[in-house]
Amino acid sequence: MGSVSPNRVGLSVAAVLGGWHVVWSLLVASNAAQRVLEFAYAMHAMKADTAVGPFDPAMAGLLILTTALIGYVSGAVAAITWNCLQSNCARDTACSSPATGSAQSPPRQAA
Repeated sequence: MGSVSPNRVGLSVAAVLGGWHVVWSLLVASNAAQRVLEFAYAMHAMKADTAVGPFDPAMAGLLILTTALIGYVSGAVAAITWNCLQSNCARDTACSSPATGSAQSPPRQAA
């Protein structure tokens, strides 16, 4: 597999993390978050005395922005790391799989 765009991967991860927190914010705003949280705890065989607070649009926006930013940076770093590993593998024959036949040992000399 070739290189990937750090910007595209960053935007993709930012959209997933930010979108997940948009859904959570909508659950809080609709007063459904407490039931979802209790259900998630029950699925994990846990019981916690956690209470969802009232919806605050400014804090919801900050949550979404922060997680999207973390997602962008994480995705971009992952893509840059991937690209570096791919370019090093292209130069390093040890990265080639013997099953593909690309890393062949030299023929043996008869004694």
